[in-house]
Amino acid sequence: MRIGVGLWCLQSTATAPRSFTAAYRDLLDDARLAERVGIDSLWLSEHHRYYDGYCPALLPAASAALAVTERLRVGTGVLLLPLHRPERVSAAAAELTTRSGGRFELGMGMGYRPIEFDGKGLSMTDRVRRMTAGLDELAADRPAPLWVGVTSEAAARRAGRRGLGLFISGAFSREVVDSLIAAHRRAWIDGGRPGPGGDEGGRPPPVGLLRNLWLTDGDRERRRALDWVRSSYLVYAGLGWGADDTGVDFTAAIEASMDEVEASAVVGSAEHVADELGRYDDVDLVVCRIAYDQPPRTALVEVIERIGTELVPLVGDPIGAGAVTP
Repeated sequence: MRIGVGLWCLQSTATAPRSFTAAYRDLLDDARLAERVGIDSLWLSEHHRYYDGYCPALLPAASAALAVTERLRVGTGVLLLPLHRPERVSAAAAELTTRSGGRFELGMGMGYRPIEFDGKGLSMTDRVRRMTAGLDELAADRPAPLWVGVTSEAAARRAGRRGLGLFISGAFSREVVDSLIAAHRRAWIDGGRPGPGGDEGGRPPPVGLLRNLWLTDGDRERRRALDWVRSSYLVYAGLGWGADDTGVDFTAAIEASMDEVEASAVVGSAEHVADELGRYDDVDLVVCRIAYDQPPRTALVEVIERIGTELVPLVGDPIGAGAVTP
């Protein structure tokens, strides 16, 4: 199992303001640290038109992280493909892959905020068509290892039919995770088992799982970590409050959603976390979601170090070893 860390969004929020210069400088420091302690990969996230400067351009940020490391893999978790021209994404991903020695990984998602589509002069009602066409083009080009971020079985099937990796959102229960993996695997089989070169592959495309996670000792620290998880989703829900016609009542649903997030979080000692992650037999990559809004900088640095030195030896492949190409 590969162990990564994420999601770096490079924000400056109302509850944790910082200069954007500091945010991007911290990204480079964190990438160096993750590599030094043996973590496999670091993952970034994209949004547009939100007050906090949420990273709108993942490929330049990924390029900077790749430039200051030698073995660390850097991925997008996820780039909002319908907002981009697939040919430009493919060309840039191929360039990053070549220049980094194959260390770049491209995760793609569909997006859900009308304001982001409006800002690009696009209709959100066209997002499925644009996503499908973009995945077809990228699956043909294979400029980098490709992952599809999913929250539904339909999206899992979309990835499976094309032989693309599955990147599962972070707060789902074990039952939902299993159902998404099963849908992905069935679609891969029904689609003729496509491989990385477009041929019939013998090995299923890999599964990546984003997990809200923190290594800590003692009940007091565990409660603090869970509070950080909850608060990060409250900040993230603000993206939904700023969006119209999403079909979700964010105000009414936020407390229940945060309860679900807390219930799905994996918090405790390295041995406890390793035991929990070991239950996911079909997962090839776990991205530990630790880059929350509230923890002090010192706490984030400490947990990166602990993941590398305590968790990776228990469950993870050594950095740079055994990466499965989706």
